[in-house]
Amino acid sequence: MSACSWPRTLAALAVVFGSLVAAPTSASAAGPSLSPPAAKTAAPTGTVVAIAVDKATSVSSGYAHTCAVTTTGKALCWGFNADGQLGDGTTTTQLKPVGVSGLSSKVASISAGETHSCAVTTKGKALCWGYNGNGQLGDNTTVDSHTPAVVYGMDTKVKSISAGWVGTCAVKTSGKARCWGDNSAGQLGNGTTIGSVKPVTVSGLTSGVKSVSVGLTHACALKTSGKVVCWGYNAFGQLGDGTTATRLTPVTVHGLTKVTSISVGIYDTCATRSTGKAVCWGLNNYGQLGDGTTTNSFTPVTVTGFSSKASVVKTGVLVSCVIKTSGTSYCWGHNGDGQVGDNTNTDRLTPVKVFNLGSTKKISVGSLHTCAVTSSKSVKCWGSNTSGQLGNNSTTGSKAPVEVYGF
Repeated sequence: MSACSWPRTLAALAVVFGSLVAAPTSASAAGPSLSPPAAKTAAPTGTVVAIAVDKATSVSSGYAHTCAVTTTGKALCWGFNADGQLGDGTTTTQLKPVGVSGLSSKVASISAGETHSCAVTTKGKALCWGYNGNGQLGDNTTVDSHTPAVVYGMDTKVKSISAGWVGTCAVKTSGKARCWGDNSAGQLGNGTTIGSVKPVTVSGLTSGVKSVSVGLTHACALKTSGKVVCWGYNAFGQLGDGTTATRLTPVTVHGLTKVTSISVGIYDTCATRSTGKAVCWGLNNYGQLGDGTTTNSFTPVTVTGFSSKASVVKTGVLVSCVIKTSGTSYCWGHNGDGQVGDNTNTDRLTPVKVFNLGSTKKISVGSLHTCAVTSSKSVKCWGSNTSGQLGNNSTTGSKAPVEVYGF
């Protein structure tokens, strides 16, 4: 990691948290404080190209940008673009979706990180674009790219990818987990704290990995056995092993089996089990664990009201959401910008139903906004919109879901 990478990352974090520690090792168990974004707002310029009506298969919410994949396999992004994270070859912020350069078809999945984005094609190729000061694009450089760049050595047989804040991880079709980017807290999982500009294999995860999820300074993997392992920074218990010890290699989450999905947030983690139970662990200063308290937990706790019937759970920055097997979405945690989506600005310690959303297929929690794909394959977003991340051709935030332009 370069000497300037942490100041850049902390400058971005300070926008969200108001103030944050100078390095991971100095954080207190109380957690960071939160204030609305101000510094990372850019006035949109240039011409926004109108697009035809699309239907979505997936959506991913980043720091202040959002990306989606359409039913035709096209990648679209919108919102803040100062680092080229929209992938359209510019650094112009966009208030409605624009196509990612070279990805007009055959995109299987997409992931929006802090200031970079990544995608996997139907042929198993991994590509990333945007800010690259920590090597998070994985192309063996630290040069930013405003269009998709192929991840080094990952041009075939990639199953899935997760873009975090300053790093990225992917799973190969063989079940191997590989990560790249910042490694100051051991979040690459290879037993060191040395960053890498190209993929390295996570220790002990050479096979049997189903999916991986990346946050700021920790990551977790869901194994085909139904168990979850996590690694990296652990001051708030976000690794779920019952301790607050940072881990440079994966450790098993305490007492968690039969897991069907995982999601890593900024300092917390959530999962669903085959029984339909939703659980979370880690930082809980705004109730983002959903157990009705603001007490951190070093092991998984059950989300209130979701001891069954949860199909998937997602977590981001101080907010988490779950989709019931019926398709109804619920969110909880910090709600200062309306990112919980219940048409209020009231923080929620337990899940509340998202207002007027209808049946949901996919949901994604970003920094201060949340987005979902509905059963009709439209995309709706809510929360902060300072950089157009809601995609409705405005910069006006919303406490309830609004339709993304073109969907």
